[in-house]
Amino acid sequence: WPIIRGEQTAAFAQTEPDAGGDPASMRTTAVRDGDEYVINGMKRFITGADTADFFQVICVTDREKGARGGISCILVDGDTPGIEILRRQETMMDDRPCEVSFTDVRVPVENIVGQEGDGFRMAQAWITSGRMRHGAIGLGTMERCLELGASYANQRETFGAKLADRQSVQWMLVDTYADINMLRPMLYQTAAKYDSGEDIRWNSYMCKYLGDRKGFEAADRCMQIHGGIGLTTDLPIEKFWRDARSFIITEGPEEILKMSLARHVLREYG
Repeated sequence: WPIIRGEQTAAFAQTEPDAGGDPASMRTTAVRDGDEYVINGMKRFITGADTADFFQVICVTDREKGARGGISCILVDGDTPGIEILRRQETMMDDRPCEVSFTDVRVPVENIVGQEGDGFRMAQAWITSGRMRHGAIGLGTMERCLELGASYANQRETFGAKLADRQSVQWMLVDTYADINMLRPMLYQTAAKYDSGEDIRWNSYMCKYLGDRKGFEAADRCMQIHGGIGLTTDLPIEKFWRDARSFIITEGPEEILKMSLARHVLREYG
């Protein structure tokens, strides 16, 4: 497998201008024409699109079926005629995702992943495992922010006293410490379930929701403790803050996660 060996890179092309948190409403289509699919549409916020060897294009193959068997995943070589990188978008994360157009892009039918209509299910499975990763990123952010905040509070003096002696600063550190010890066992439990082949959809949603939100809150507290120096690039805190704030939106905004979790809770406990 070229990707596993590090010989090739891929770009996951699902998000569209009018289909972000609701991928079932995507407009990119793949129409069967003999032994080929003809792909037309536009994708947005595609990470690594400008350097990818191939794309995993999530597209509509049957409009009537929609998300229930009408969306497929097709592999498309990056140098296939009809693919154009329209622009590289500058974001606060510095990741430079791309806007990509597909115009009459022809690929062999054997490039489909799985069976026709499996794309939505597979994409959701891939995204689910990725959401668990967000929990790990959030946990790491919180732990580093706690270290930086506590160290600075023990050193910095204002008005004749250390920041560590001030209750407001103490409470900030305790909040981050408590959040770390809430998220860590949840993340480990989810990873263990994933390794054993269990369904982790709801666990991964909670990991992402809490990891992103609590990671951002920890970065925000750490920045507040450091004051003006926390806003500068002399320290990594502003980068933690920008990334953590972005994660609340990327790969599923927290509102979508909470809506899905609410439906699960009402079915399970109602």
